[in-house]
Amino acid sequence: MYRHSRTKAASGICRFIISMMPPHDTYIETHLGSGDIMRRKPPASNNIAIDLNLDVLRSFNCDYYVKKVNGCAHKFIKTYNFLGCEMVYCDPPYLLYNHFSVAPKRFIYKEQDHIELLELLKGLPCSVMISGAPTTLYDYLLKDWGNLELQVMSHNCVRTEKLWFNFTPDGDHWARSAGKNTVDRQRIKRKAQSWGNIYQALPRGERIAVLSEVMNVEAQDAE
Repeated sequence: MYRHSRTKAASGICRFIISMMPPHDTYIETHLGSGDIMRRKPPASNNIAIDLNLDVLRSFNCDYYVKKVNGCAHKFIKTYNFLGCEMVYCDPPYLLYNHFSVAPKRFIYKEQDHIELLELLKGLPCSVMISGAPTTLYDYLLKDWGNLELQVMSHNCVRTEKLWFNFTPDGDHWARSAGKNTVDRQRIKRKAQSWGNIYQALPRGERIAVLSEVMNVEAQDAE
């Protein structure tokens, strides 16, 4: 399988992706790569990072304990005892005809590998989110899932990143859990709802402009 290197920190979409995730007890990242999401999200009770590349796992550092699994994500999914309280985030290598950059081909990830991965993920009893380049293959195999597209910066150019998910996003989860105490959490929740209402009322073009600027701030914060 082919593990390419791409980072989401530079594009500023890490926290946008994290904000979509529903509550979960166990967080599993099947293709760790740069580990931008794992590194930035609040820890779950259990956190598992999987990658075929041992060097990737050795170099990955996080503020909390993460169980590192050096092996095939497909095998892990087949053998792990899913209870339904997990959140699986999957950022697999792009399809070969969707590559934006050239990376060392240490592992080859063919179209059939993508198909097998999606079929495995579709059978899970828990929340699953997949990110990648827009592709008709994913749209066809995940036609019953929710999805959205984001415009992100990559290597000084704009590209489209697409998310597929089998749950209804609930941003309220993070507002409920953010803050030092009950009073602070209520304050944050009210502020988030107020800003959300203002954002929802904007024309589509303005919403994209505002979202783009927020993502720029996130990208600067990641530097």
